[in-house]
Amino acid sequence: MQSVGAKKIQKKRKLKAKTKFKIFCFCFLFVVALIAVYYFKVVCPIIVNLSKEKVYSIATSSVSDVVGSVLTKNQIEYADLVKISYSSSGDVETIEVDSVLVNQIIKQIANDLQQKFDNLSDLGIEIPTGAFTGIPFLYDVGPSTVVQLVAVGSAKTSLNSSFTSAGINQTLHKLNLVVSVNIGMVLPASTQTIATDIEVMICECLIVGKIPNIYLQGQLI
Repeated sequence: MQSVGAKKIQKKRKLKAKTKFKIFCFCFLFVVALIAVYYFKVVCPIIVNLSKEKVYSIATSSVSDVVGSVLTKNQIEYADLVKISYSSSGDVETIEVDSVLVNQIIKQIANDLQQKFDNLSDLGIEIPTGAFTGIPFLYDVGPSTVVQLVAVGSAKTSLNSSFTSAGINQTLHKLNLVVSVNIGMVLPASTQTIATDIEVMICECLIVGKIPNIYLQGQLI
């Protein structure tokens, strides 16, 4: 049989072991909590901002590439989309847009853009590991982590026009394509969606002659 003193010593050892275990668990949970707070408060916003910049760059580049490809393939010029008639005095009488051709071009651009955005999920975005530290000068340091991209919704397109005075009886007319895109980002522990409008010039022409105010004060399209 153990003596009373031995039992007390054993009991103290068990209490010390339990105390150490509790301290260890507390420290472990405290460190985990600090890491979680640091990640969600510091690292996540940095990753989101970097991802948004790269996604916007990809989206802008994609829109420019698709628009240029469609216009080149169809050999579209200003005169194909806009018809201008002049009076005997040389003033502009009417400015008409070929709505059928415009709608065909817009539809083709929208379809090609959607296909391009659908393929973004196969590319992803590479973010250097240094960005996870939250320290700006380490953003480009270390191996890259791939952030998955998911195309959300459809790329919506619309065409508008603008008239700008370019001198006496000279007006610069531009046709611009506005593309509304939505791109989703699947980030660690969060999902972000970028919605933005990207405007690309389709064509422009310097019109010589006085233009009626009905065109200058409103949208042609």
